[in-house]
Formats: sequence, C-alpha cells, structure tokens
Amino acid sequence: MITSNSMPISKVDGKQPRIIPTSELIDRLATEMRETGDRELPLSFYVEQVKRKLANENAANDDKVNEKTGPAVATSSVFACWALPEQG
Repeated sequence: MITSNSMPISKVDGKQPRIIPTSELIDRLATEMRETGDRELPLSFYVEQVKRKLANENAANDDKVNEKTGPAVATSSVFACWALPEQG
C-alpha cells in the first residue's frame, strides 16, 4: 500500500474542482472591484489594483514564513537534545 503525506483535494458534488488560470482570476477580481468602485475607470486600472493587492498579500505571507523559520530551528534542536542519547 502506498501512502501520501499530501492533503487530499476536496471534491464538490463528486467532481474535481476546476483550477482557474491566474489571468482569469485576476480579471474576475478586477471586474468585481470595478462593479463596487468607480465604473468610469478602465478595467485595466482595476487589474493593476488586484495585481498590487495580491503581490502585497504574497509578500506578507513570505514574511510570516520567514518569521516561523527561527522557532522551527530552535524546536528541532530541542528535539535532537531530547531524542539523542547523551554522549560522554
């Protein structure tokens, strides 16, 4: 039996979820943003707004990952001290 450590992909109504291409997703988000904002501005303005927002969120997520690396190193050294027999 082969096992996997990856998380299963959830199915909706027994079907695999459709993966939306990035450009289509950005266009959808820009269209929604335009509907709630100033409709006189061109869609390209909102596309750039969405791209900026996604870039900022991505950078924030990267910062969170970088913050977590410090304690992970400390945790692994604590585990090593606990798990390995004393030498000497």
